[in-house]
Amino acid sequence: MGELFNAIKAESAKPRHGNKIDGRLREHLGEEGWKDLLKAFKDPSIGNVVIHRVIKASGFTCSYTAIARLRGDLLES
Repeated sequence: MGELFNAIKAESAKPRHGNKIDGRLREHLGEEGWKDLLKAFKDPSIGNVVIHRVIKASGFTCSYTAIARLRGDLLES
């Protein structure tokens, strides 16, 4: 394999640090709100766009992509 591929593989193996949105969002929502968010993430009938819209309406600023990434990360573990 080439050097570029090896560099890409090495970079992808590094742990993700993210932007700590989960901690900030958890603090914003409180424990009950965080539990509700996790329930919503686990429900496939609830889309990321709906979750993002509700979180944004609650006064928390983040991107749709951040919500999608957080959902993927939390469901992975």
